[in-house]
This record gives sequence, structure tokens and C-alpha cells, in this order.
Amino acid sequence: MADNKFCSIAQVASEAGVAKSTASLALRGSYRVDPETAARVKAAAERLGYRSDPRVGSLMARIRRARAVTSRERLAFVWVAAWREERLKDWFSSLVYAGAKRRTEEVGCALEEFLLDDEGMTPARLEKILVTRGITGVVFSSPLHAIEAKVSWNWSHFSSVLIGSSNFDPSLHRVAEHHYRNLWMAMDRLRAAGCRRPVVALFERHHLRHHGAQRAAFVEHHPLSPRQALGLWRFGLPERREEVLAWLTKTRADGLILGMNPPDEMIEWLRAQPQLKVIVTLDVPKPGVACMRVDPGRIAASAVDMVMAQLHRNERGVPEHPTTLFLEGEWSEVPARDAPEPLNPKC
Repeated sequence: MADNKFCSIAQVASEAGVAKSTASLALRGSYRVDPETAARVKAAAERLGYRSDPRVGSLMARIRRARAVTSRERLAFVWVAAWREERLKDWFSSLVYAGAKRRTEEVGCALEEFLLDDEGMTPARLEKILVTRGITGVVFSSPLHAIEAKVSWNWSHFSSVLIGSSNFDPSLHRVAEHHYRNLWMAMDRLRAAGCRRPVVALFERHHLRHHGAQRAAFVEHHPLSPRQALGLWRFGLPERREEVLAWLTKTRADGLILGMNPPDEMIEWLRAQPQLKVIVTLDVPKPGVACMRVDPGRIAASAVDMVMAQLHRNERGVPEHPTTLFLEGEWSEVPARDAPEPLNPKC
């Protein structure tokens, strides 16, 4: 029989020897309660078997949102390892920021952008700016010009989420594309199309950023043995057409996966190669070929949702157990006339 014993927040407060408001703040992880007191309250709650009621928490969050305010709640979008003149030229990053802005508008908030690498900006200064403006929800971009990044400030002020798979210190909740799963699904498509010797050209920076997930999926799910598949991948493609064709001939490739963004003219003559049954991109959609990818705007929207969920639960600081939300891509065939023009082609 289930234990229906009820324990109130007042009982927890009495057990810990603190006020009811202090007990409530401590159980919600508020930085306003000193760590020693918070530990005592949590220990008392554990002894008494206290469990919060999610319906009550949801109701209180709704009441707080309904109170008259002079302006909308604002979230911060913080660019990491990015330069102001380049932050929106990268195809992926431009769509991520647009998706984050759109989602904050949909949930009734506003979004302000900040650049950690702006002249005169430091993490300490940015922390002070955000606290002064009353901003407690932060979405961090994937570092544009670095494989890893570190931000040192008082994390207890903020509910934060990181976009992407890059190493970040400290470890935060994050939303990222499921690169392993996406390449796995692309391999299944090639196999179904009759490809027995597909090859892949990866972008080395992405390979490092994603911790080798794409190569691992390619080798593990290749129609040939993992040992044979190891000789069928490479970083990038040569600039000269003759060298690319020589590689395809040497590997006897009958399918091609592109984890980078080659120029459209290269795609045109690759499509003309009769031995390639399928060509698929994992980055920017290209004219006339298939694509397996996640809409970057969906990644950003999920990051905003994760921040909002933390704010509603009054969760601040570095999470004890960071959560990663992986989003799977979708297979699409891109007609030549409908392919988007990339903002920053990467060869």
C-alpha cells in the first residue's frame, strides 16, 4: 500500500529551526540562503520525507507571472568565442539566434544579446550587467572560434543552458544535435538505396567539437566491417576536382556523406558522377542532394524552453547532474531551386 503521509513545508521549517520562507527558498536552491542553512533544511526534508507538490509550484509560478509588471522578463543570449561582425554570418549561428529570439517572444519574454569577446567585456563585467538588469535566464551559444570555453562568475544568480557539444567549464544543461544518431540514420538511407561502399568527408573542427561522434557512427554502421570502413573516411575534400575524383575512384565509393559545406559548383559535378547513388549533407542543405540535419532554430527553441523550466522551478547555479537534450535530424530532399543560400560557406 502506498505511503500517503503528508509533510508540509512548515514542518520542515520547524524541524530545521528556520522560518517557513527560508525553508522554501532553501529547497528551491536560492542563493539567498547560505549553504550551511540550506544543507540543514534539505536534511530535515529528507528525514521527514517531504516532497514538493508540482501542481502547487505550477500554480505559484502562474500567480507570479500574472502580477502587474512594467516590462517583460528578459533572457540573455551570450555569444561565446564570437566576434561581433561575424556572429550572424555563420549559417548555423544565424538560425540559432533567430530561433532563440522567436521562442522568447512566443513565451512572452524578450531576448538581449551579449558578446563575451566584445572589447572591454569580461565574464565578471557581464555578470554585473545581467544582475543589475534583473536577467537570470541565460542561453550560451556554441563557441564559434574555440573547441572549448570557460566562464567564471557567480553561477548562483542564473539559470543557464548551453547550445552544442563543445566542452564548457562548468558543466551546464545543454541542447545539441544528435550527431551520432543523425549519421547512423543517413547510413541506413544509403544502405537502403543499395550503397555498399559509402564514404564520408568530415569537417575536422566539427569532428573535434562533437567528440568524434560522426566518425564513430560511420564506422559502426557501415555495410562493411569496422576495420574496412576506417579507410573510407577523411577530413574535408581537396580543392581540385581531379583529386576528389581520384579519391572516389580509389575507395570505389558508391555513396557520399558530406559533413562540411562544399561550394555549389562542387556539388554539381559530384552529382554528375554515375557511381554515386546517393549524396547527403549533414551541415548546410545543398541544391539537388539529400540532407540529414536538425533545424538550428529548433535547437535554440529547446534551449530557451530549458531555461524557462529552470526559472519556473527557481533552479539556479551549476547543476549537480547536468542534462543533455539531443535532437534528431530529419531526412529531406532539397530541390535545386529551393536550397538556401549559405551565409558563410566552408569548403
